[in-house]
Amino acid sequence: MNTFLLDTMTNGGYLEVANDPMLWVCVIPVVIVEMIQAALFIKDAMNAGEIVGLTKQDCKTAMRAGAICTIGPGLSMFTVMVAFMSIMGGPFAWLRLSIIGTITTETLGATAGATAMGVDLGGPDYGINAFTCSVWVITLNTWGFFIVNLLFAHKMEKVKVAMEKYDIRMFNTIGGCLMIGCVAQFLAGQCVGGFTKIVAAVAGFLAMLGLRLISKKYPKFAEFTLGIALIIGILVAQAFVEMGF
Repeated sequence: MNTFLLDTMTNGGYLEVANDPMLWVCVIPVVIVEMIQAALFIKDAMNAGEIVGLTKQDCKTAMRAGAICTIGPGLSMFTVMVAFMSIMGGPFAWLRLSIIGTITTETLGATAGATAMGVDLGGPDYGINAFTCSVWVITLNTWGFFIVNLLFAHKMEKVKVAMEKYDIRMFNTIGGCLMIGCVAQFLAGQCVGGFTKIVAAVAGFLAMLGLRLISKKYPKFAEFTLGIALIIGILVAQAFVEMGF
């Protein structure tokens, strides 16, 4: 094994591979295709406006309002993307967050890959093998979405209608519980890694509760809550480290 591969096995050297120019060459076409798809959807939506009784001006107003509303989520995504890039490298982080757009899903996948290799995500032993495993887990996780949507998405409305006959809140409640369970499982695994990780989890949780209360009064603030809560959790945990805990 050559010296370069040895250097990239641990201690963050894998980032040389994760930020390699060839990875940018690989991911740019995918994002370009996604942009073309978005343009086609917008064009079809504008053409379909007349079918539902909307004028061209109504469609333009709706598009402009939608574009303005994306500024908040875009800034929030930029905040969390910076943190994700420091672990997974620029090309892959840019690709995944352009396609999926949720840092929660991508972080869970990256953490699962690192755990499978017996290391912590972004830790001192997180090397090229763990990075590769994280990339595969995240990528294969996407195929699960595709397959489920292909087979069952067109049938879920019937399931929702059937469930809402008994309780109108049941469908959304079950979905929320599933997400809470998945996040709690990964969080519990991280919390056993040390006191500072518990501090980060608690600080982020409390910050999110407070931010959610603020967002109820100022709804436009809701898009920034995740990024801010992450930063607060990191800063509080680092403060405890500096104090010697």
